[in-house]
This record gives sequence, C-alpha cells and structure tokens, in this order.
Amino acid sequence: MTRRILALLLALALAAPDAGAVAFNDVLPGARAMGMGSAYSAIADDAFGLFYNPAGTANTPYVQGAGTVGRMLSPKGPLSFATAAYLRPYEPINTATVGAAYHLERQRNGGDIDSLLFNYAQEYKVRSLPFSRPLKVGMNAKIVNSDAGDGSKSKFGLGFDAGVIARSNAGISAGIVLSDFVTGLAYPRPGITLATAYTWDRRFTLAGDFRVRGGLAEFYPGVEASFHQGLLRLRAGKGLTLDGVGTMSFGLGLNFSPMILDVAMSLPTAGLNRTGGGYQASFSYRFGAPSFTGQFVGQAAAQAETLRTDLSNLEQKQKTMSQQAGTAESNKVTAESQLRVLEKRVLEAQDEYRALLKRNDELEYRVAEKAAGLVGKPKPVAVKARPKRPAPPAWPKRHVVMAGETLRTMAKQYYGDPNQWEIIYDANREKVERGLPAEGASLVIPAPVP
Repeated sequence: MTRRILALLLALALAAPDAGAVAFNDVLPGARAMGMGSAYSAIADDAFGLFYNPAGTANTPYVQGAGTVGRMLSPKGPLSFATAAYLRPYEPINTATVGAAYHLERQRNGGDIDSLLFNYAQEYKVRSLPFSRPLKVGMNAKIVNSDAGDGSKSKFGLGFDAGVIARSNAGISAGIVLSDFVTGLAYPRPGITLATAYTWDRRFTLAGDFRVRGGLAEFYPGVEASFHQGLLRLRAGKGLTLDGVGTMSFGLGLNFSPMILDVAMSLPTAGLNRTGGGYQASFSYRFGAPSFTGQFVGQAAAQAETLRTDLSNLEQKQKTMSQQAGTAESNKVTAESQLRVLEKRVLEAQDEYRALLKRNDELEYRVAEKAAGLVGKPKPVAVKARPKRPAPPAWPKRHVVMAGETLRTMAKQYYGDPNQWEIIYDANREKVERGLPAEGASLVIPAPVP
C-alpha cells in the first residue's frame, strides 16, 4: 500500500497543473516544517504538526508548549504571523493526545486570518490492515476569523481538519489530510494533501507533500539530516510560492532538551533582487523530558554497554575456538599415535605372513619327500650335465612406478617371485607409504637374493 501511495504521489506531482501560487491563508506555522519546504504532513510529530496533519500528535509522550513568529515577503506586501500551541497526553487513553493552538496572520495589502484549533489524536491498531505499526488518526475542530483583504467585513466560520498517518518498521510513513473544511468562508480554501516520508537509520529523512487547495496543486519536497545523536538537524526543501514568487527554504534545529529551537528561512529562486522569501523562529518545551546532556550520557553508556557485551561475546568465542583448537590438536596427536600403532601392526602382520609362507613351503617339501618314500633314506645323486646358464643381468635396475603397481607385482616382474618384495622395500623405504610405492617414483631394484 505504501508503494502505491508513493507512486500516486509522484504521478500527481508530475501531473500537477500550474495554477498560480499560494496566498496568505495558505501559510502554515512551524520553523521545522518551513525548513523542510512544508513537506511535513507524513511526519507532523511536534506541537505545530497539528496544522499539517492532526494525526501526527498521537501518543505524544510529554506535555508540550510551543510558540513561533515569522515574516514573509511578497509583491503584495509583507506578511507577519505568530502561533502558540499546547499539547498533552490524554490520560484516560494511553495512546491519545489533546491540544490547542492559536494562529494569526497579517499581510499588508493582502488579508488577515485568525484560527483557534482544538486537536484530538490517537493511535489505533487495525489488524485487518497490513501495517506493522498502529495507525495515527486525528482531527481538529477550528474557529476561523478571515478577512480576504478586499474591503469586505471579516467573517467567522466553524470547520474541521482530519488526517491519518500509516507507518512501517522500515522507516516509511504515508499520510492523507483533509484541511480547512470551514463553513461560510471563502478563505481559507479547503484542500487535500497526500504525503509520504522515508527515514533512513534515524539520521536522514526524505519527505514530500502533494497539496491540492482550491485551484492550486503543488508538490513540496524536503529533506532533513540529523547529527550528533539528534542534537543538530539541518533541513532544506522547496518553499512556498507566495503570491507568485518561488522560494527555496533552509532550516536549522537544535535539540537542547527539554527545549527545542528551530529557525528557518527561504530565498527567492529567481534572484535575491525579487521581493520574496522569509524567516521564522520556533521554540518548544517538553515538560518532564530528559535533558540533552542526560540523553548523551545515557546513549553513550548504552553504546559502551553494547560494546562491552560485544567484547565479552568475542572473548567467549575466542575461548571456545581455542578449546576447539586444543581438542582438535589432541585428536590429531591421538590419531597420529593410532596410525603409528596400525603401521607397526601392519609390519608385524607382514612378517608373520612371510614366516607362514616359509613354514608352508617347508611343510609342502616334507609332504613331497614323504610321498616319494625318501624320508630317512639317502637320496640318489644323479650326476647330470649342468646346462649353460645365460649371463646374469646387470643389477641394480631402475623402475618408475605406474598406477596400480605394488611391491609384490614388481617382485614378480623382476624376480619371478612376489614373495621377494621385501628386497625392493628395504632399498626404497623413503618412497613407500603404508606398504604402497608412490606413483611416479623411481625405485631401485636390487639384485635378487639367491
């Protein structure tokens, strides 16, 4: 839903007609909002927020008193304004806030307006809507005295403002405001505002308001950056196009809690020689709020505690890893010892196997002698002419180990007897691992034992 609101807001901003400029009755108070170029309806979380979106004051944690004064220039004449506001939590409902504000404007050659507002706002958790945080809903009941500045008498009117703010845990908020629905007055003109804001890491806020009032449709973008844990805030945005003069706004905020000071100014975009722009200064006091020094100390202590916890976790991980490394080293030593024992057993088994082979040959020889009836009798000696043997081969020889070859296969190849593999083994111990010659190794083949 938030993405749809953002897309709708952008589309409306691009399609907004050039319908003139705001007049005296479109000026709203608050130096923070002015510094952000009036892109404040999706935030509206201070005492002046009820002028932008009456829902923004919901669940205010402290009693607040605020005031602001400002002056703006235009081709018609200078405009001066002042505002006083008061907010407090509504104890019967722990997420509700009530408040009141008085705002007056005076413009030479323009008009005058006085507004008295009574605000009620509350947070609601609507389970049927896909929002991770409660909705803020609020309403202003207002009494307005307006003089259009055309020579007619001033008139009183009764009206209301209403607004909603939806928020997510990702720092995105969106708001809708119906403002200045007042009976019996041509000024102020009723309007509707679609707004959105995105806050990244509690340090950078990007906001935009699309406002349609009477025949005028305008888009107000603004930004705010927070430094030193909220002590200093810098702002910029598109200012009000008062009486046809476009402006660019800038602002500065200092959070000397429980007092907050904000200043803002706007400059004409067409050049400083144009009659336009203005300035404003606001202050607010939050009764019972912690001092900014206490906040810094508390935040620093919290960060130090977090760092200590992280350091303790790292030390515990290091200790665990050291224990695991010690266990692995112990297992390695044990495995190497077991391997040596197994290798010794293999050599012993090979020796036993050779002894058994030798014993078997002796038994076979005795059985053959017994079968021939030669046991205990002198054997006839047959004198035969010995055949001429070929010349003995030259020893030692060299052999490159191929894949799959063993000492027994090489003994059979060179000696004709696989049981003489120990001769090759004794001459090449460093090239034999676990009874097998290393593939590709060059072995020395000694002369066979007669």
